[in-house]
Amino acid sequence: MDNPHDAETGGLDTRGIVRRFLHHASALCLIGIVCIVFYATMARYFFHAPPFWGEEVPVILFVWMGFLAAGLAIVSGWNVRVQGIELLFRPRTVLWFRLVTHTIVVVFLAVLLWHSQDVVDLAMFGRMQATGWPRWVLVAALPTGLALMLGFQIVLWLRTVRDLRGKS
Repeated sequence: MDNPHDAETGGLDTRGIVRRFLHHASALCLIGIVCIVFYATMARYFFHAPPFWGEEVPVILFVWMGFLAAGLAIVSGWNVRVQGIELLFRPRTVLWFRLVTHTIVVVFLAVLLWHSQDVVDLAMFGRMQATGWPRWVLVAALPTGLALMLGFQIVLWLRTVRDLRGKS
């Protein structure tokens, strides 16, 4: 995991780099949430002066963390699979099953990404109350995360197609 080069091709291991970036970005979001909630709690109960932004910023970080971690799950292969059912079938049938499920997920994510534009359009001109930040800071996590997940899912779909062609 420390070597940024792919052993097979000799080139950069972009999947490993992306995985590390998403892992660290998600971890930083979680650390930020914990620190801000701790600070806000201490300020509220010991100093009776909670920060006005103490609830809004952790929500923003949580949303970003969720979408980044979902992309990390896909690129790392942690997405849910029913391996018990896959063990009942021959490898070629399993590949066809995976191709169908990847296709369904790709279509689902593409539709969500397409319609996320409506959410972004609604939030473009507003501001968040506590921080005064533009609303797109929160809402941008939606198309960003969906685009990451869609891209990674397309890669899985292409690998499955490649594996199916190799086993014919």
